[in-house]
Parts: sequence; C-alpha cells; structure tokens
Amino acid sequence: MLDSAQIKQLKQTNISADGEKTGARVRQAWKNANSADRREITTLADIAVATVRRCYTTGSISAKMAVTLAQVLKIDPFYLTAETDDVESAFDEDMLNAFLTAHGYEELIQAPKARRKRAVKAVPAEPDAAATSETEAAPEMEIEIEPIIFVEMTPAPEVYAELSDDDVIILLRALRLKAACGAEGAVDALKKLYGILLG
Repeated sequence: MLDSAQIKQLKQTNISADGEKTGARVRQAWKNANSADRREITTLADIAVATVRRCYTTGSISAKMAVTLAQVLKIDPFYLTAETDDVESAFDEDMLNAFLTAHGYEELIQAPKARRKRAVKAVPAEPDAAATSETEAAPEMEIEIEPIIFVEMTPAPEVYAELSDDDVIILLRALRLKAACGAEGAVDALKKLYGILLG
C-alpha cells in the first residue's frame, strides 16, 4: 500500500467519470467511516475534512483522494471515480496497481513480493526402540512455486460484435489486472485503450 510520501506525489486534478455518482459514493463512504478511519484519511493525504466535503459536494475527485479513501476504507477506487459500478470488488494491492497504471502512475506501482522457496520437512516414521540411536534427520524437500503465465489470445473479428457491455467490462478489468501483474504488453495495451476511450 502507498505511504503518505507516495500519496503526496499523486495529482489533485479531477478524474471522475461521473460527478454525480462520485459525489454520492464519496458521501456514503465518508458517512460510513468511523472517526479513526477519518483521522487516518486526513493524516495520510495531509488534507482537511473540508477537502473531503468539497469532494462529495462537487463530485470532483483526484487520484490522491481516490487512493487514500480506497486504501483506508477498502473500497474499489474505480468505483469512487465512477469508472465502474461494481461495488462488490474488494480492495487489494492488485487493484491499487491497476488503478495507478490506468492513471499514469506506473512509477508508484508496488513491486510484487519476492517468491520464496518453501522448505517442507518430511515427517519421520515412529522409530524402533533398537534403531533410535541410528535415526537421521529427514532431508528437506524444496518446492518451487511456478509464476503465472498469461497466454495472449486474439478472437475472430466477428466475436467483437457479439460482446455485451458486461463482457467488455470484464475484459477491461482483466487487462487492468494483467497490467498490474506486469504481463508483457498489457501496460502498453491499457494505455492505448485509455487513449482511444479518452481521446
């Protein structure tokens, strides 16, 4: 998750896709937050409570505000910016990385934790009374965890015409997650897609 210094690097320009939805969603999130969470939000983002109020009264939300609210209250930042209507998505590091990528903050993406080999000790059998002194410790077995490999698939052109709105949203989310996981070409593809949609 981002610390206060990293959050301060986020711009304060409006990124809401729908001001009315953003205002209502931020208002509800702030209303549901307890006093400890509200203190953490204002401290982490180094803002006043009036800034949060202005966010939900005007419907304007910055990357700085979206990330802070999402991180503390465990809300999908894309839901706060009205880029998705899915309220059920649970906030996690992959979602944070996808949001940072989608809004041009790749330099703040959290590096995945290094994969470590797990040492698994074999459980020794019950020793014989006569052979107890000669029993040796069981050797350690190493299990290597394989990385996830994404396979690129290009559907036939006629498939695109058959996709529903829900299918398109699912594909967009999949692309964002692939970009957040560092899949080859996913970040460039996501940038091109946002360029087309916002251009």
